[in-house]
Amino acid sequence: MDALTQRRVTDFISELDILGLVNAVIVSKGRYGRTKEISLSVPEECVQPVLLEDYKLKAISSIRVRTQITL
Repeated sequence: MDALTQRRVTDFISELDILGLVNAVIVSKGRYGRTKEISLSVPEECVQPVLLEDYKLKAISSIRVRTQITL
């Protein structure tokens, strides 16, 4: 896979936000800067089968991602 710049990744996330697939909110951390918190807007069970149809993503199908919990 080709490496992407931070700008290109941000563009992809913004596009997914516009399409309603993810919810991306910019959060200010004060003197620690700003960050974008991203969450799925659709059930994971609906997204995963579609993503795994892509031949490039089949290689990562066995990876399990931990979800971040805000306390």
